[in-house]
Formats: sequence, structure tokens, C-alpha cells
Amino acid sequence: MTAVMSRQVLVDAVSAARMAPSSHNTQPWRFRLVGDRLELHADPRRHLSVIDGERRQLIESGGCALFNARIAVRAMGFADEVAVFPDPEDPDHLATLRLGPRMISDDVDLELMRAIPLRRTNRRPFLNRPVSLASSMSALESASRPGVWFGRLDPDQKRRLGRVIDEADRTHHANPVYRAELLHWLVEPGKHRSDGIPLEERAYRLPLPLEKELVRTAPLVMVIGTAGDAPSDWLAAGEALEALLLHATLRHLSAAFLNQALEIPGLRREVTNIIGRGEHPQMILRLGYPEQPIEHPAPRRSLEDVLLVVE
Repeated sequence: MTAVMSRQVLVDAVSAARMAPSSHNTQPWRFRLVGDRLELHADPRRHLSVIDGERRQLIESGGCALFNARIAVRAMGFADEVAVFPDPEDPDHLATLRLGPRMISDDVDLELMRAIPLRRTNRRPFLNRPVSLASSMSALESASRPGVWFGRLDPDQKRRLGRVIDEADRTHHANPVYRAELLHWLVEPGKHRSDGIPLEERAYRLPLPLEKELVRTAPLVMVIGTAGDAPSDWLAAGEALEALLLHATLRHLSAAFLNQALEIPGLRREVTNIIGRGEHPQMILRLGYPEQPIEHPAPRRSLEDVLLVVE
């Protein structure tokens, strides 16, 4: 295979990576194609310094993009060779991806590749239709990653979590600096942006208890966590999250994020107590069958905007 063809595979991998979910659709990533390697870097200009002071969501977003790139490489018939945080002097260099030997793509990778453009974050209420234990366990088993765990909340845990999320919402919305950062990433109707969340798809103008009610009534609420709490754990959690979201998409499920309680250290500890394991919750999401289609999907930055090809 020629160098030109190999580079095109990596360019196509970036096309898949840029479809990944990210915190408030900031899409905080940059890619550099240098010779036979594709570098994934966090973009500090898109870091939510108030909402995400620890950079946890920034790196988790990068993990989602990395997973998509790896799926694309495998779906195109190559093993994926990845080194995470390869440069100790550069914390923004999240991973380097190279093409491994040629291989026959398996059905799972091909199906996940098909799901990448279909996946959408759905911030609206879900149908009052249960998500079976068998269906959720199947998705979790398929999405499992070393060092990452998933927890499915029972009704009592959902009620307790709803109260914590309600407290987080009220704390955040009382902070004018937080509100200003959030508003920057909400896209008003008629504005043409390649990032941010379309305001039509988010019920920010409704009373604050709405999110609490969405938690209580969600057919399925999941917590994704890790044994450690270092940047490498955050990156692995992001990969596991995207794996779960793609498997959920193939089962016609939608998901929305409920991470506001994890943005406040004291409330994050309360979430740890609710789930009943002394480790580190990294993400909370609700899943269900969509009540209505998404009319305004979150936009995406162009390939040219996220990829630098170094000749």
C-alpha cells in the first residue's frame, strides 16, 4: 500500500473522529497528520475553564474522538496501533494513531462505523418505554473497556441523583461567570456556527426542575466510572462512552448527558455515595427511545478546520 493511500485512510479516520460528541459541542480537538502517524491533540482554546476546571471533560471528549478514529481504521481494514499521552512534556498530546497490519474488518466494527453518522445527543424527553435489562447489558458488554466500569441506577438511586443534579443546576445558574461561559456555547436560531448546542434542542428556558424530572422518568440512567482519576483514565472513559453511545444507536436508543453534578467536587462525592462504589464517576447519562426526532442536530467543524497535514 502506498504512503498516499495510507495517509488517505488516516484522513478518513479524522472525518469519523470529528463526528464524536463533546462537552457542550465544543469539539475541543486538533489533529496533525505527520508522515505515517495521526496525532490527536486537545485544543485548549476550546476548554471550558469554568465548567470544566480540571480539564476532565476536555480529555473525555478527546477519548470519544479517538474511539471513532480507531473504529474507522479497523472498518477500512487495518489494525489500529495507539499510544496514549506519548509526550510527557505535552499534556495536550492525547494520543498517536498509526496503521497496523492489514486485517479483515469484523461485523462489529462495520456496524459501529455505520452508527457514527447516525448517533445524536437527544436532549428532549424520552418515550415512556422501558429499556430491557437484556438490551442494556448487551450494549454494556459490547462497550466494556479495561479499567472502566458502568453502573445502571435503580429507581431509588435515580431519585437521589435527581436531587443532586437539581442542586448542581441551582448552584451553576447562580454563578454569573458559569452562565456567561454556558451562553457562549448555546447557538441562537438563525446563527450559522460549526460548534455549540442549538438552543432549539435544549430546554434551558424551562424551569430548573425539568432536568431533575428527566432523570426520574428516564428509562435508563447510567454512570460511567474508572478506578483511577488521572488524565489517562479520563481518556479511557471517553472511549468507553463513545462505544456505549454507538452500540445504543444500533439499538435505536438515544442519550443525553447529566454531568453537572460531576462538575462540583462536593456533589461528585455525593454521586459516588449514591452509586455505592468507592471509585470515580466520570459521566452520567440518561438513555431511552426518542419521543420525537432531532430537528436541529448539533453542527460540526469542517475537516479542514480540525486537521493539519504536515508535508
